[in-house]
Amino acid sequence: MHVGVLTEGIAQDEIDTQPWVYHREALAADGIRIEVLPADEDAFARRFDVMMLHVWQDWDNPRRFVAQRIVPIMQRYAVYRARFPETVQVILNHVDMAHPPFATAYWRLGDPVLYKTPAYDRSKLAPFPPETIWAYERIWNASRIGSTDPPKYQAGFIGTASGPRGYRRRVADATAKVGIGVCKAQPRYTRRKHDALMAQCRIMVCPRGWGEHSGRHWDAWMSGKPVLTDRACAATEMIPGERLCAGEHYLVFDEPEEIPDLVSDWCRPSRADDLAAIAARGREAAQAYDALACMRKFFSRLAH
Repeated sequence: MHVGVLTEGIAQDEIDTQPWVYHREALAADGIRIEVLPADEDAFARRFDVMMLHVWQDWDNPRRFVAQRIVPIMQRYAVYRARFPETVQVILNHVDMAHPPFATAYWRLGDPVLYKTPAYDRSKLAPFPPETIWAYERIWNASRIGSTDPPKYQAGFIGTASGPRGYRRRVADATAKVGIGVCKAQPRYTRRKHDALMAQCRIMVCPRGWGEHSGRHWDAWMSGKPVLTDRACAATEMIPGERLCAGEHYLVFDEPEEIPDLVSDWCRPSRADDLAAIAARGREAAQAYDALACMRKFFSRLAH
């Protein structure tokens, strides 16, 4: 099986951590050859057994959306589908927890869909039929914000003002009452500075952002941090194949203003063991995700 992955507007480190790219040597041993190419005219002239586009198409984001770049790709893709109807077209919905779906511009009924962090309730992802949706996540190997030192702050959130208007600022203001709470239009800290500050926090506050945004949750879980998230995130498949539960894998708030009381309550010395157990179960669930097995199963299904 020859799989062409055509990319445009995606950072190289983002491409490299997609499971079909990260594990392509192992997949090749199973006869699944992954080839990553720029989404240019040469790539669209080639015949593949399976093809997917990994392109940035955020219509509302002037920093990332460039019509002169994306529209020609959409045109080439339409021509490709007509020219090579036998090629299986995988629809890649690569934006975290995007509701409604992000990639419908490329979709046709019957296409298999790789969906990053979908809703547990697949009906929210219409028009994609539930039975065509395969959950996946990028590869999160690093423990970026872990620390063996005693935490200096009860909770922490550093983010940008994306997502619902004003929402993340409310989260930052509330978190600042019990630790570090920062929300700016653009990133204020380098990644190293951000990670160093978050390592000093007992609880990671992980609100929705673009969609709900799962990356912050994975950073926390892989670093052994307990997560405090919101109700919207609790309704999504943040770890493919796992049904996570509030109070078991993470803590949950309904409104940002609840954060100070929730954090203060869970940071009481008498609840230290319970909080550590929640963090441990979250980490175990994240580490249990077998991205290679998921990709093998996905591509095997395409072959039948």
